[in-house]
Amino acid sequence: MKYLPEERNWEREGVWPDFWPKYYEHGNMPIVWQLHVNALRHPKKTAIIFYGTRISYRELEQLVLRAAGGLKKLGVEKGDRVYLGMQNCPQFIISYYAAMAVGGVIIGGSPMFKKGEMSYILNDCGAKVAIIEEDNYPIFQSIRNQVPVESVVVTSLNEYIPQNPEIPVPPGMVVEGLDYSGAIDWKDFIKSDPVEKYLPLDIDKDLACLQYTSGTTGVPKGAMLTHRNILVNAIQLPIILGGHADSVYGAVVPIFHITGMQNNMNGPIFLGATIVLFTRFDTEVFLKASELYKITSWVAITTMNIAVINHPNLNKYDLSSYEAIGTGGAPVPAELIKRYKDQFGLDLIDGWGMSETASAPLASPAGHVKAGSCGIVVRGFDVRVADLTDPTKNVPRGEEGEMWMRGPSIAREYWHQPPEAQAESFKEEGWLATGDVIIMDEDGYIFIVGRTKEMIKASGYSVFPAEVEKYLYQHPAIKECCIIGVPDEYRGEDVKAYIVLKDEYKGKTTAEEIINWAKDQMSVYKYPRQIEFRDDLPKSATGKIMRKILKEEHLNK
Repeated sequence: MKYLPEERNWEREGVWPDFWPKYYEHGNMPIVWQLHVNALRHPKKTAIIFYGTRISYRELEQLVLRAAGGLKKLGVEKGDRVYLGMQNCPQFIISYYAAMAVGGVIIGGSPMFKKGEMSYILNDCGAKVAIIEEDNYPIFQSIRNQVPVESVVVTSLNEYIPQNPEIPVPPGMVVEGLDYSGAIDWKDFIKSDPVEKYLPLDIDKDLACLQYTSGTTGVPKGAMLTHRNILVNAIQLPIILGGHADSVYGAVVPIFHITGMQNNMNGPIFLGATIVLFTRFDTEVFLKASELYKITSWVAITTMNIAVINHPNLNKYDLSSYEAIGTGGAPVPAELIKRYKDQFGLDLIDGWGMSETASAPLASPAGHVKAGSCGIVVRGFDVRVADLTDPTKNVPRGEEGEMWMRGPSIAREYWHQPPEAQAESFKEEGWLATGDVIIMDEDGYIFIVGRTKEMIKASGYSVFPAEVEKYLYQHPAIKECCIIGVPDEYRGEDVKAYIVLKDEYKGKTTAEEIINWAKDQMSVYKYPRQIEFRDDLPKSATGKIMRKILKEEHLNK
């Protein structure tokens, strides 16, 4: 054995929770078949609540089979890619399982994508069909002749909102005056003749998703997740939070993102639980819904957890139904953990995961949380702390090293990437080099202290400097630029751009103009909030811009 995993000393009394099993089987039934089983077991049980609309497990499966028929009619066959560009709505869930039902490979795309981002993903994955919300259709139309998509289905976010919603609906759910010519209306798509049965799947070989991430180059890469990869954490995550068939999940994290997809959709569907679906997160609305629907479990990013605990009307609502609360995406302050314990009598459960791991193989054990730690390794996974200078060696406990992970939810590899890009992350013997620099203490708790990859975490979203720089270099005034992450009390990190203007634009182009331009080029969490103009940027002897120096200068101000 070339690489040695850490000794699993955390699987002992006093650390390992009683309700976490040390052994279990995943079986060979893909998650879409779990939906079928739950539709048989309790057909009348509510699967989804969407602003007052209730969809039972039987109704959900019937909609999935019709959408699967629609995809089949559009020519989707096993292995074809289906792009889903929607905020949280029933149509995403229906389309997701419909694609699985016919053997399609799902690409969850951010509805915040602009044309550069959407074009790249659609071309890279080779999507055959796109199902998008109406707000994205003008963006799609502007790039339609540049992408391989053969058919596009357009839906409105208010499609399943009742006439009299039970909780306030986010503004802007309907976009007026858009031309949908050349697209298929969801209302027609969902009337398709249903498929009679699910396509047989080999869960170890057949792809379920391409979950796009990015490496040190900043070029988005599709992590190839099999049906086994998806199933493993759809089972594991409810175990972490003590979920059960009567759980009611508050789905506040976007389900196109791997965290929301697994915690708020696949996990509850595996259990046969109920999903309360929120298109967007609004603290007051979430609190109202928590009381009304008796939400038991919710996983959020840290900024959402902060917003909830700081809300002035928090004590106005009966939140006694809460059984488990999860967090992630940014460091969790000790004070926040204490406040949740004091308010709800619950530990705030931190975790760690990434697209390549199909969500979280690390989690804090309830009752044994350590502030600042993202937890211990769950059952079925191995971890090692690799020496930063010689990755064949492990470092002693308490010293910094790169976290390597191995287990049944690790992606196969990256989609259509050259060998050097694969080798950066996917190592021998099934190991994944995560790029996170960690310390493991004597009890096996993991503390993230930095990143070998220069990734910025803004409001729980991953922002890669090289990708933002790529878009900025398309601005006619910019000669050179460098992106760094700077500390922000609420968002975790903000995106800051150092820019050298071309001579003819100096004194003419303003920071405000560049920020407004960037808003149209990239997602809201990516564009730089801060601009600093420089006459030049620090460079190495080989001419490489020294990002580290700029970050140090900012921190020393």
